[in-house]
Amino acid sequence: MPLADLATPPAAVLDTEALLDSLDQSFSGGFARLHGEHLDALASLGRAFTGTPLAGALTEALEGIGRSEFVDRHFLVLAAARAALQGAQHDALAAQAGSALGRPVARPEEIPAGTAQAPAPKIEVWLESVRHWLMELALAGFTNLEVSAILPFQATLEQLESEPHLARHAALLGGFLNELLTVFPARGTPNIPLARWADLWSRAMILAARPPEPARTRPATGELRVFAADLRQHENFATLVAFGSLREAKQPPRLVRATVSAFKVDVIQGEELAPLFADAAELLLDGLASSKAIAISDMRLTATGDLLWNFKAAKLGKAFDPLAEASDVLKDAPAARPSLDPADRHPALLEELVYLTGHQVTIKDNALTLTLDGAALPLDSDRLPETDDLSLDDVKGSGAVVGLLRFDGGRWSLQPLLAGGGKKKLRFIGASLGGGRGKKSKLGALATLKERSSKLLRKKS
Repeated sequence: MPLADLATPPAAVLDTEALLDSLDQSFSGGFARLHGEHLDALASLGRAFTGTPLAGALTEALEGIGRSEFVDRHFLVLAAARAALQGAQHDALAAQAGSALGRPVARPEEIPAGTAQAPAPKIEVWLESVRHWLMELALAGFTNLEVSAILPFQATLEQLESEPHLARHAALLGGFLNELLTVFPARGTPNIPLARWADLWSRAMILAARPPEPARTRPATGELRVFAADLRQHENFATLVAFGSLREAKQPPRLVRATVSAFKVDVIQGEELAPLFADAAELLLDGLASSKAIAISDMRLTATGDLLWNFKAAKLGKAFDPLAEASDVLKDAPAARPSLDPADRHPALLEELVYLTGHQVTIKDNALTLTLDGAALPLDSDRLPETDDLSLDDVKGSGAVVGLLRFDGGRWSLQPLLAGGGKKKLRFIGASLGGGRGKKSKLGALATLKERSSKLLRKKS
């Protein structure tokens, strides 16, 4: 694998990043306070979309904002334009990674759309409230926010969290709200992560454009072999993404994802997440922890290669070798692998699953770097979860590594998920969450919170 091809991002990606940086300055000071350089950046944005399907709507939105016509549809178009630029970056980077790995670009499977049900009226009202709040943030500017403009949204967020169909909206907005409340109130001009907050704002605005449509799915029956996982969380939400091979009858094995999520409070961290996932995903976690295959029957598989996990359609099977399985399905440049919905294309969401062997890990400038065939790739330590399942030390000296090739901070890096072979025993993210730990857990923060809530309910009754 020519990792050297990933040393420099495509020039178009860097040019687009410069345009995004200038646009985001308007989010810093606020669209209600635009002046010369901000107006120039918005004009550049409009020129970038000349001749595209979005050109007319964007021109109308920019002209409306320029004359202080502040309505949420203008800001929705602005968010769409910003996301489209990042989608173009994603496509260029995906092509670069595909060339380096010798893989075709991942494409969604063609699955006919199902019958959509009309959303409940309350959902449209809640999403309108989200758009209005986001518009108010953009008008004020991230550096000018006050707690009085942030806190009222908590009531809407609680409503979003009560609706299962809006779990993704609630997870993103809950994290965004927490970050805002962490920074504000602040003395003087706060040091804010401008690009990140503009990203969160844009994604939240697009999600709030309309109620979510049901995913296109088909039934899948066969054997699932989960050999790696990634654990992601913020203070109020946790997600485990399991990666594995799906072996359906008379079909070559294909890569799939299975995702389980849960709301939580900030004190629940690390291995204490196991009880949160236990009811819906105990068997998935046990299969990951014990390296056992899972037989699935008529489980729904989306066009993007995501299994909609259903424990009732699964049964634990025989043991397998995770490293051998990863080597088998990843060595031949798999075409059938998870992809992204068109609206989700973003450089930070790129994740190419890779199997590496014959590498060396060295320390340079207090950072670990993986070297393969003379090319170097930084190891991403910031994404490792707060468990002792896998550390960067485990990667050192290992004979093989399974990880996610990612692009963040203007460079490619490798996020390790599994390491072993050579003189190292197998270590992988998620090992501490399975093996019945969810059902057996009697101690820790979650048990304490349940006990206290139970006492409060008894007192009220």
